[in-house]
Amino acid sequence: MLTPEKIEIFKKYKGYYDGYYIQNKGKEEVISSDDWFLLSNLMQDICLIRKGLASKSFEKKVMDELIKYCINKTTYDLVFQLERYINDQGSE
Repeated sequence: MLTPEKIEIFKKYKGYYDGYYIQNKGKEEVISSDDWFLLSNLMQDICLIRKGLASKSFEKKVMDELIKYCINKTTYDLVFQLERYINDQGSE
């Protein structure tokens, strides 16, 4: 399940799993590798949708997945903010 805390961690490391893993080795795991890779895939999928490069059926699948895995509406909204942060780096 995705939470605001997990999204903030992903943002802090800019999606770089190895950086998170190395710095947190031996500490309590807040975000699992499954959650990390779910977020990573969502970043790609939402970017495709935002740029108009995805079919309506793909968009529906992604939105259904988001609803399923986000703990609340705040988290859902944070995922979209995260996508822009991750994918628009360097384009400013």
